[in-house]
Parts: sequence; C-alpha cells; structure tokens
Amino acid sequence: MPQPDLALQGNLFGDAEPARSAPIKGQDKQHASDQLDDLELTQDAKERPRQRQLQSQLQRQDQQQHSEPSANSQSEAAHSDDDLPPWSHHSQVTPEQLTPMLRHYVELKAAHPERVLLYRLGDFFECFFEDAIQLSRLLELTLTGKEAGKQIGRVPMAGIPHHAAERYCSELIRRGLSVALCDQLEAGPASGSAKGTLLRRDITRVLTPGTVLEEGLLSARRNNWLAAVVVEPAQGRQPFRWGLACADVSTGEFLVREQDNSAALHQELARLDPAELIHHSQDSSAPSWCPERVQRCTLGNTPFSQPEAEALLLERFRLQTLDGLGLQNVPLAMRAAGGLLAYLGETCPLDEDGITPPPLERPITCFPGDALVLDAQTRRNLELTATQRDNQFQGSLLWAIDRTLTAMGARCLRRWIEAPLMDPSSIQTRQASVSQLVGMRPLRQALRRLLRPMGDLERLAGRAGAGHAGARDLVAIADGLERLPQLANLITSQLDGGPAWLSDVLEPDPALAALGASIRHQLIESPP
Repeated sequence: MPQPDLALQGNLFGDAEPARSAPIKGQDKQHASDQLDDLELTQDAKERPRQRQLQSQLQRQDQQQHSEPSANSQSEAAHSDDDLPPWSHHSQVTPEQLTPMLRHYVELKAAHPERVLLYRLGDFFECFFEDAIQLSRLLELTLTGKEAGKQIGRVPMAGIPHHAAERYCSELIRRGLSVALCDQLEAGPASGSAKGTLLRRDITRVLTPGTVLEEGLLSARRNNWLAAVVVEPAQGRQPFRWGLACADVSTGEFLVREQDNSAALHQELARLDPAELIHHSQDSSAPSWCPERVQRCTLGNTPFSQPEAEALLLERFRLQTLDGLGLQNVPLAMRAAGGLLAYLGETCPLDEDGITPPPLERPITCFPGDALVLDAQTRRNLELTATQRDNQFQGSLLWAIDRTLTAMGARCLRRWIEAPLMDPSSIQTRQASVSQLVGMRPLRQALRRLLRPMGDLERLAGRAGAGHAGARDLVAIADGLERLPQLANLITSQLDGGPAWLSDVLEPDPALAALGASIRHQLIESPP
C-alpha cells in the first residue's frame, strides 16, 4: 500500500500524522458559517478519522515486522560493535616481524599483561595495541598508528607528554587501573654502538592504586591503605581464621592483625577501605568476606607461604631473627605481611640498580581490644566520615569537627574517629591533653601559627626514602625540620604532662636539625 503524503507540519515528538484520506463532511459548512448546531457537530465527529488509533495501529504493525529478525540480521548486529582496528592486541603479532622497539614493547607487555604499559620515546610516553585503544577511549586521546614492519604495517598507537604523565596516570589510577612506566636508563647510546641502536629502557615504576607516592595521585587527608589477607577456612572445630597486613606506602605505617570470624574481616576491610587488596585465590569471583567496592589483586601462593614471608621480613628490615617483631603468635598475619612485601617488590622492579623501595616502619600488631569495633551499618548510621543519604564527606561528623591545619593531623583525626579507644586510661590521657589545649588559648593559637605552613612530613619523607622526592620536596622537609625545635619549646614551656608519644616531639633528634641545615646549604630557597 503506498504511504500517504506527510502533512506539512507533523507531530513534533514523533512521526507526522497521515493525511486524511477523504474530505470531511460538514467542513464546507464550518467555513461557510461560524456556528453549527448540535446535530451537525455530532455527525462531523463521527465521520472524522481517529488519528490516535490509526497511529497506534501503524506502530503495532511496525513492531510485529521487527519482532522476529532473521539469523542473518542477528549476526550483522553482533558484528556491528566490532570496530576495533587491525592488530588490536599484542598477542596477534609475531615478535620476529616487528621493529626492534616494538619487539621490546611486546616483550614487556607480555610480562605485565594486566597493566597499562607506557613506553618512553623522546618527550612522550607511548602505548600500542590494546593499551592505545583503551587509553584513547578513557582519556580522549587521538588514536594514531605506527609502522611496525613490512609484513605487519601500522599498529594502533596513542601517547601522552612526559611532563603531563602524572595527570594522566592519576586518572587511570582513579579508574582502578595499574600503570607500568618504561623509561630511558641512559641519556644517549653507548660509545661504539652501531647506528640506530636503541637506548636501554626498562620498567622503572609500577603505579597501582595502593602503591602510589606522588602527591597528585593521593588524597591528602586520608590514608591510602594497601592490604593483604591470608585466610584459613573453617575445618571441623577450627573456626574461620584470617590474617591481615595493611600498609600506607606513602607514610610508612605498617599494621598487622589476626582474628577469627569472616564477619570481623569484612568489618575491618570496610573500615580501612583499602585502595587495593592482595590475596591468593584460584577463583576469579569475589570472596564473601571482601566488600564489594574494594579492588582486588591476586598473587600466587608462594609469597604467602611462611618460609617466604619470614625471608622477606628479615631482608626488608635487615634483621637476624623475627623475635623482635612479635609475629610468632600471629602466623597468618605474618604470611599476609610477606605477601604485601612481595607485591611491593614487584612494583619496584629495578631495586638492584639503586632504586629503593618505599620505606616502611616495623609492623605493629593490633589486637581486638585496642579499639571499638563498629560494623558498617553502625558507622553509616552515625555518619562518622560520610553522610548516610548521599555518602558525602560534607555533613559528616568528621567534617563538622575537623579544624586541623596539616594533612598529618587530618589523617590522625580520621583514624581516631574510625577506631575509638576502649582503654579508660588511654581515653582519659587523650581527654586531658585536649582539655589543656582548649583552656590555653594563647598556646593553641601559637601552635596553629607554627603548624599552618608546615608540609606533609610523613609523605615527604616517604617520597625521599623511595628516591622520588624533588628539590621542592627536600626544601619542604628542611622547613618542617627547622620548626620542630620551636614546637618543642612552645609545648615544654606551657604544657604539663601529656601522652607518651609526645616525648618524641619534645626531644627532637639532633640529626634531624643537621639534615635540615644540610639541605638548606645545598639547595636554593625557592627551587624550580
């Protein structure tokens, strides 16, 4: 049936209404006279075509025609989304047919298939194959190509400027990806090398959500925990047991604990909210004790074995025996600590060439009675660090009382709120210190003026210990070390007593002052 001509002005929100097939009786009368009697109006309404009913019938017919697509149309739809360019994965190429540079790239990518590999070429970090396609979509980069050899042709390529690598990597880390950086290890070709010899390159850094050190990749006012878990399922009368090791690589904090009950493990992981969780599992599905939003990374069983964990702990802290660490009574926690150290070793692959892994303090064992255990629902109802309605920091208890001036103090206050004390003497000591500062307004204001310009010494020291600190970081460390004696003089002159940890502040190490003076002597006051 031929389709009728469309009306000049159709429906704004759909198809144009079909034109009327025949003139309507009474229409000439309507133009001839402005008034019609009731009988003529009723007759006119009966003879007028039902536009809505006709349109709905046409829609039903169209749906019936497309309700049973053929097999060919299904196969075409299945391949319509397949818009990947040729050589979209590094495994599709034969390494021997590639250029030397791309052959090296494929070798490194095969060793780190789960990470985005950024390869330094001049002033850019380039990526190829599936990484180029993924980054072009996530970061809105231009997807180009690079000649890979006569038998292969061009392969997908995308790149970022090396001076903007931190900004782009922070976006990838925020999306839960891991990044492997392959950088140049020499400024120019070795003397006597043949023309066209490649510069020596290798992976110098692996950036994962739990191991980043750069300031732009971290939240200043909360810890960035890397956690490792070892579990022993319940067998007979033996209950479900677990060992947990968590470390903030940026500050050096290292905590371990061991307990029973999978619900307790779930609550502890929900409280810590680690950026990355390491565990051994042969199943890709998430275990029941793991919160949903935690990013998991699986390792082999060897790093979590007791002999391997003991060897890693002895090597890392340069000890002859583990008796001083007090980990003999928490074997599962010790195995978890070994897995965490093994993972840190993987993210710093050039340790033999002088690149130091991030420094960690000796592990501190936490026990169930040290702090009050709050389940996730209780913390959500109390709105300790996030609101119950929209899970935002603004409006929470921490937001209301946080008046700290340094990132170190903000992280400490968050830890105090998330893990309230249970020991009465510790609670009273903390309350007494707070009461003295509240009652001594001049001292409190002087301390705030002194602390306001101080940098984040914890994370500055972490970057310096790992060899990633720049000149500005070192100057900030020197400025903070110079303020420590002033801080000690203020407290000792006006404050009586205090917690035991305050003695480290009241008696600063003279070596710290010497280090600050050395930095001042070597560097200009405002480095570039």
